[in-house]
Amino acid sequence: MGGKSFCQPFENAAGEILKHSAKCLYKPYKEISKAFGKLPNAGLYFCGFSIILVPLIVAYWTILLGFLLAEVIIFAAFGFLLGVFFFLLGVWPSLIVTLGTTGITIIRLPMNIYYHCLVTYRTVMLRRNIKLLSFILIPIVHLLIPPVTFIIALFFHVPWFSAISFAGFPLKPWKKIAPIHAIVWKKFVTDVESFSRNYGHPSGIPMDWDGRVYGLPVDPIAVIISLFLYIFATIPVTIGVFLIFIIKAIPIFLGVLTEFWKTLNISKSLKWYKGVVTGSQAQSPPSSSTRSSPRSGHAVWSSTLKKATKGIQKFIEGYAKMNICEKYGNIIKSYAKCVKKLHPKKLEKMISGYCEDLSPAKLIPSEGGLHLLCLWIPILLTSIMWVLGLILVLTIPPGTFLLALLVWILGWIPVFILPPVFYILGWIFIIFGLPVLYILLWGLILVGPWVFVALGSLSGPLLALQIPFAMLTNNFYNPVEMWSSIKHGLAKVLKIFRSVDRVTANLSIGKVRLSSSDTIEEDTRVEERGNINYWDLYIERCIKEARRIRNLGWISQDDIESASSSSMIAIPGVTIVAILVDSIKRNKKDKTMIYWNEDNKCRDSNRDYTDNVVNLFWPQLMKVKEALISVDGDLDSAGTWVSASLCDGEDERSEQLKGALENITMKDNTHQKYLKIRSQVENIVHSLLRVQGLTSRLHEIFEIGDDEEPPLVDGEQQMLLPTEVLTSDSDSGTRL
Repeated sequence: MGGKSFCQPFENAAGEILKHSAKCLYKPYKEISKAFGKLPNAGLYFCGFSIILVPLIVAYWTILLGFLLAEVIIFAAFGFLLGVFFFLLGVWPSLIVTLGTTGITIIRLPMNIYYHCLVTYRTVMLRRNIKLLSFILIPIVHLLIPPVTFIIALFFHVPWFSAISFAGFPLKPWKKIAPIHAIVWKKFVTDVESFSRNYGHPSGIPMDWDGRVYGLPVDPIAVIISLFLYIFATIPVTIGVFLIFIIKAIPIFLGVLTEFWKTLNISKSLKWYKGVVTGSQAQSPPSSSTRSSPRSGHAVWSSTLKKATKGIQKFIEGYAKMNICEKYGNIIKSYAKCVKKLHPKKLEKMISGYCEDLSPAKLIPSEGGLHLLCLWIPILLTSIMWVLGLILVLTIPPGTFLLALLVWILGWIPVFILPPVFYILGWIFIIFGLPVLYILLWGLILVGPWVFVALGSLSGPLLALQIPFAMLTNNFYNPVEMWSSIKHGLAKVLKIFRSVDRVTANLSIGKVRLSSSDTIEEDTRVEERGNINYWDLYIERCIKEARRIRNLGWISQDDIESASSSSMIAIPGVTIVAILVDSIKRNKKDKTMIYWNEDNKCRDSNRDYTDNVVNLFWPQLMKVKEALISVDGDLDSAGTWVSASLCDGEDERSEQLKGALENITMKDNTHQKYLKIRSQVENIVHSLLRVQGLTSRLHEIFEIGDDEEPPLVDGEQQMLLPTEVLTSDSDSGTRL
């Protein structure tokens, strides 16, 4: 424990007393033993008088040890009293520490609740279900902290300080009051504030965030919102689907009727039927010939109908050619041959085999004597079992044989009767059943489309289930952006209408559509989700843009090498603007495309929804891109001014940077748009600088050489230099 115990003087004195007492009590025994050992034949004497000497020795040592034990008990009692005295001196700090620790938790309770709420609200590392659970548990958890802290501190410090004090260190607990309070203050104040600054950052991103998000797979909030979306969207979806089916009811009926007429032509069917009945025409297909034609929505049932009619056609034509007399004779001959399997010789062979192969006589040894005496019991038991088996062999096989023969005899009745009956019934089906079946098919074709339209017009609530399913699916992969999930869910409304329109158009005559086919094809396009290593592409582009703005004179080489605050914002921000400008130039209509190069084009339809970093920054980037698309005037001028303004840090502007910012003429409202874009990009950069994917590779960006030229990007136009931007319509604009 360090230092000397207050009990040490007493312990030393008690030890000396016990040592002196033991020496004094042991000295007589030692002298007597020494004198006795000098006698001649001492061992013989000891053996002869052992009956007297041994009890004396035992009695002496009992008295000696009893005396020493009494001293130990006395000293232990004094030591215990001394320890109790020290305990009474040193136990009070445990109560002081407990009360102080509990007081700190009570004092910091409001601020810690605030920090807890702040972190829970801001952080991107928790899904909404965990955030909701955290908000519910905040009052319970924080109100339990003081009493739990009091109990833990009391049960921990009281035994600890009591043991220290009782051991003779009553002053040490008093010295530990301040350090323990400092540790508790650090845990409940300093560490909490530091945690809040990191995880409760306005961006919601902690330093070196690796994209992890914690939460339950199913978000209760998302489920509730999805139910509201379903209720909200069911009415318009039901009405829209109902109107689509009602409008296309007649075209669907005509389309089904036309397809059935092509599949099963009535004139060809009658001609074929007449030929089969009269025997004047061997084969004439009742269905239309299969030619290469575009696949329609009727292919599911029409192709099945064609296969069925072909199968029926082949069966009936084969049936009409069948020679019933020859077939009937073959059936009788084949059945008559079955009796050969019931030959009586098989019974004889079975009985003789049983008697020869399983005879008990084989167990009797050839030599008599004692062998026979030893084996008579097994031979007797085997003989009994053999007799029982013989009875079964003589009864069951013959009975089975007779039963099979009886069944064969009775089987002649259906053999003689059923073939002619089935043959006659087949012709009855051909003559009367086929027309009835054909009429039923026509009835189904005339009624089926209307039933389909009626059921389809009522399928709106069922189809609307796609909306909550789409929202929950998107929320599962993208738990960061709830509004993005809601947007995906609501977008399903139009997709449902277009899908129903496309399906009904394929069933309608003339393929009547209520929406354009180009839009439908765009919606139904499925892109393969690629694994784009966007960090490598972004870092590579950051290096290129750093060289470009350095050579333009907007930022100095010293700022880059020293990683100044202005360069930390400028390089990532200018890179974002450059990438978005290139994406707009590449395809202005594709509002969600991020163009890296020809091999890497990221869209909302093919991006990785399991990457939480992308899920967080994608909506922010889309807002910046939308703002760049909406600006008035030249896109290059907008990109140049925003990029230059990002390089305008705390340091003094260079002449080149002043020219880039002052030589662009714009209207006041355009200037406000540029400033808004600049602030959006700067916010993105501040957030990006807290992401591990960028912070771990910043050294690659700020280690560019001083003598390297900015490389041209293939397929891209360089942003306009400040001196190349011409001012036009200066009367209606403002020079900045």
